[in-house]
Amino acid sequence: MAELSNKDPASLLSQLIKIALVSLLVILSLAAASIYSVYSRHVISRAEMNAVRIGSALLALERGTLLAHSAEGSRIALDVENLPQLDRRLRQFLKPFAIIKIKIFSYDGRIIYSTDPSIIGRIDAENSRLKKALAGEVDSRLEKKDEVIDLAEERKFDLDVVETYIPIRNDKGRVIGSFELYVDVTAARRDISSGVGMSMLLLALALIFVFACAFVLVRRGTNQLKATQNILQILATTDTLTSLLNRHQIFLRAEQEFARLGREREGGGTKKALGLLMLDVDYFKRHNDTYGHQAGDLILKEIADRLVRSLRCYDFVGRYGGEEFLAVLPGTGFLGTRGIAERIRERVEAEPVIIGGIEVPVTVSLGLACTTGEEGSFEDALKRADEGLYRAKSEGRNKVAWI
Repeated sequence: MAELSNKDPASLLSQLIKIALVSLLVILSLAAASIYSVYSRHVISRAEMNAVRIGSALLALERGTLLAHSAEGSRIALDVENLPQLDRRLRQFLKPFAIIKIKIFSYDGRIIYSTDPSIIGRIDAENSRLKKALAGEVDSRLEKKDEVIDLAEERKFDLDVVETYIPIRNDKGRVIGSFELYVDVTAARRDISSGVGMSMLLLALALIFVFACAFVLVRRGTNQLKATQNILQILATTDTLTSLLNRHQIFLRAEQEFARLGREREGGGTKKALGLLMLDVDYFKRHNDTYGHQAGDLILKEIADRLVRSLRCYDFVGRYGGEEFLAVLPGTGFLGTRGIAERIRERVEAEPVIIGGIEVPVTVSLGLACTTGEEGSFEDALKRADEGLYRAKSEGRNKVAWI
């Protein structure tokens, strides 16, 4: 049953819907991560350029205060007495910008100035990013800060900051120190979230539209496939002329019922019987020769209809071959099987078949057999029904007989 459900068009459509939903989530997740990464790189790049310009401007303005000249060239040197004035000027200069903190390092990694006075004098020699700056490279990184004291000495919480290390070079181009600027990009984070959200909404709408169109096409295809499967199932299990079960299917049903008898007998339950009827149209060749093959087909259809009307809803009937039919009667003993056989014979005899406006009398012969599953196989019981049919034919037809 699992294999059949996997091949069922409805199951296939359900699997495709699940795949589409998973694909939608994966695509949106990857797209969101990619767009966020692009926006973040743009924010970092822009903050880095601003930091480099501000650093260059600071160096130009405070060259006399920050640099000491000697025969070996310029170097970072800041007189402690000049710190208050430098601090005031730097805060005033940086006020219009989104700078919340600044550090100035000497070449040996010592902090010679910071807007946080508690760290002035510390050596940060193990800072890999500072080492890159002292090697001549600009290094920027987006960091999240839970709490920062800004240039106005106010506490700010939950900030996004781009930390940028900028090399300080002397007149000869040699690196003599580094700036570290903290650029507040929290507002840009809101822009990023808004941009990513809008992009995801548009992408989701586009994907939903595409998947919806694909769903319609796939559903139409699966419906056609299901209809085709139904047709093939009918063709594989029924006789095309009479719409009864074909020979293979009636045999299969009969063998299943016979096997059920054996299981019930082994289980110690109430012994049940299975009735079998073999039916043959009397003088069928004569009807064909007299009225034509189309008339013969009509007779077979009429016989099939009367068989179905004469049987119970849980009985099975199929075309055994040519003008022969086989009926399987579950839970039916000899008397019940004989009664059903007589009902069939009488109904066929009582209702002539109308062929081209002519009433053509048609009769059938039936052979019956009953089994409780004690035979070696279903074929043994069927053989007895066939022998009963032969007896009915030999005794003049339009009879019910058994062995």
